[in-house]
Amino acid sequence: MTQPLRDQLYHALKKSIHDQCLEEGLVLLEGHIAMLFGISRSPVRQTLSRLCEERLICRFEGRGYLVGASPVEPVRRTLSAADVQPPGHQAPKVDRTLAWRAHLDGVEHAIVLCSIKGAFELNEVQLARSLSVSRTVTHPLLFHLHSLGLVEKIKYNSWRVVPLDDQRLHNLYAARRQLEPYMIAQAARQLPRDAVDTCIARLERAAGNYPHLTGALLDELENDLHHTAVSWGANAEIMNMLRRTHPILLISKHLLGRVLKLPDQDPFFEEHLRVFESLRREAPDQARKALTSHLEHSESKVLERLINFRESGDIDIPAYLR
Repeated sequence: MTQPLRDQLYHALKKSIHDQCLEEGLVLLEGHIAMLFGISRSPVRQTLSRLCEERLICRFEGRGYLVGASPVEPVRRTLSAADVQPPGHQAPKVDRTLAWRAHLDGVEHAIVLCSIKGAFELNEVQLARSLSVSRTVTHPLLFHLHSLGLVEKIKYNSWRVVPLDDQRLHNLYAARRQLEPYMIAQAARQLPRDAVDTCIARLERAAGNYPHLTGALLDELENDLHHTAVSWGANAEIMNMLRRTHPILLISKHLLGRVLKLPDQDPFFEEHLRVFESLRREAPDQARKALTSHLEHSESKVLERLINFRESGDIDIPAYLR
């Protein structure tokens, strides 16, 4: 999993200090480090504070920090890439483009649970503060959640959590029943046989281990059919439409095994297996019918979980939601 920016930066600077590329007494300035790594000052400030607590750097009478446990004669020079890339070593890098993914599960979990309970507003500034990150991290995170139909932009710093009520659940399932069976029929003659065999083996293995499964594995198994297999229908426009129905899958991901007890019988394995067995036989009409039947049965199961959690489930509402 991708680490938060502050953790990536911490390990990069700590390694450079231990390798003596950042010499004792070297002045470290927040702004210079932010420019060198191409990130905002917030994670730099947190990283320097952490290194200071560990006595790898220290405060002194001037601006910034000195490398070392106690003040010495300051060494003032401009930092360069060579200072964080010792000869013969791989350069420490800060992956700012995917840093938001380190926070995705926690934020997604809170938003999904709150969406089941009703209407909430999300403040992006408060979200950044809660995660101790800058808005260069929260912005792509929120746009990802927007692409899944979980939030909508309402004004400059605020987003609306889209409520997941019974009617919206029904509408999302209606859309999937129109689109997914068509796509799986298209995919029936294009899916590689080894990919189908792999999905079947994963389902059979999970069925044998049930209920000793993680929510993450259940989510992967859901996506094997409802994303990976369906995408072999090779229609990007339909896949973009289906992306907006993703909250259905997120209900199971964030409730089963995490908030609600797993049901006595597996939630979907047998129905998924029927679809994949039809794909193995390259029988598009049978695959379409099996997936249609699965979606019809699935709606009532998911609705029951939704109502159960809405009536009796507890949530801790984070500071960025109100």
